[in-house]
Amino acid sequence: MFQFESLGLETAFYRRLTAHQCAQLHDASLRILERTGARIHDQSAVDLLRRGGARVSDGNLVHIPSWRVEWALRTAPKSLTLFDQTGAPSLRLSGRKAYYGNGSDLLYIVDHRTDTHRRAVLDDLHQGIQLLDTLEGIDFVMSFVLPSGVPVELVELVQMQAMLSYTQKPVVYVTTNLPRTQSVIAMAESAAGGAENLRNHPFAVCYINITSPLRHNVESVQKLMWLAEKGLPAIYLPPTSTRSVTTPNTVAGYIALNNAGQLAGLVLAQLTREGAPFLRCAYGGSTFDMRTGIAQLAAPEARGFQSDLAHWYGLPCFGIGGTSGSKTVDQQASMEASLTLLLASLSGEQIIHDVGYLDNGLTGSLEQLVICNELIGWVRRFLPGLEINEDTLALDVIHAVGPDGQYLGQAHTKRHCRDDWYPPLLERRGHEDWARDGGQTLRHRAKQRVEEILAAYTPRPIPSDVQQAWDRIMDS
Repeated sequence: MFQFESLGLETAFYRRLTAHQCAQLHDASLRILERTGARIHDQSAVDLLRRGGARVSDGNLVHIPSWRVEWALRTAPKSLTLFDQTGAPSLRLSGRKAYYGNGSDLLYIVDHRTDTHRRAVLDDLHQGIQLLDTLEGIDFVMSFVLPSGVPVELVELVQMQAMLSYTQKPVVYVTTNLPRTQSVIAMAESAAGGAENLRNHPFAVCYINITSPLRHNVESVQKLMWLAEKGLPAIYLPPTSTRSVTTPNTVAGYIALNNAGQLAGLVLAQLTREGAPFLRCAYGGSTFDMRTGIAQLAAPEARGFQSDLAHWYGLPCFGIGGTSGSKTVDQQASMEASLTLLLASLSGEQIIHDVGYLDNGLTGSLEQLVICNELIGWVRRFLPGLEINEDTLALDVIHAVGPDGQYLGQAHTKRHCRDDWYPPLLERRGHEDWARDGGQTLRHRAKQRVEEILAAYTPRPIPSDVQQAWDRIMDS
């Protein structure tokens, strides 16, 4: 008998760029940074870049030499482990392993109880985080909604408190300025048992958007430098949708310019603290519909290219998937969520966020999150490579069964029948059984699942000293 060794790919994957094309885009980004330059709207950052070899003109127009960018790419960590809030390793960001999470700051919600589209409120924030904590396909959590009725100066703190109270999964948070970043990190440090514990076992990542690839606003620059100094991870990128507005319409020009903005941030982070953890944007979806002027997060034109470039650099990467332009939970929402989740996963995007987004990032839905959790289950079962060995080839079983037998009664079948994915929400029964139980659609079953999860959810107790620390931060 032959002795078979394991063969095959570790995971399914998809590429849109060759290594030569990645090098072309990288070279174009270097030329942009050195020739055109980027405006850095923070004097301390300008001074640091000047000391690092950059040429400064017109006050704050910084021209970064290519050798300094190459240095930053060498010094930046090529992998990153994010922990859960108990200190256990959770997300290992290297290679092509994909992890999934929702998005942040949605203004509206499709109420699953009334089917109405309305402004999000504080209860939606709490229920959303509770649901996300329960869904096994969700690996990290973002703030979900921007609750109306909460004072503007407290919104980000209220969001962080909800994420620290209702889930132990890693969190990706968004803040508007440095003082609020410092406050939410103080909350995270209290939950972690101190600043050193959070630095050594990071469970919170700051998502920083700059104004445009060549305009780095003071709030974003200050947050990046402060986090780098503390050794805490940050995602630093231009806004999601830029083509034809702050970058060229052509996809190659968009990627080159967008990449230049990210490389400028990488240089600044590494000059602040060599080896500071830095996550690169890996997603496309940058298209504006020129008929409406509305950004399309699920558009196909630019998807996959940024992922290939991120892997060419070897940097941990932040992606997007499970999103839709649909205004409600319907066929379009499922179609676009499916396509973007699958492509992001095949492209090797590591932290895939915005799962469950509707209306191009304006509206959320608990039903859509449950449906996307099902989609993630399908994708995860699809991705692994094929294991080929004596047991999986089953040649002895095939020989024993022969041409006239069947496999249902075989021990081999019993041993492997649970290898397949059995979805908890999708309908797989015959039509008569489905009709007898009410003929419910996927959306109806998703509504029921949301209610079951929320009814059964019990929040973990928060230690009194941690709650008191949060109260002091909120009151300061």
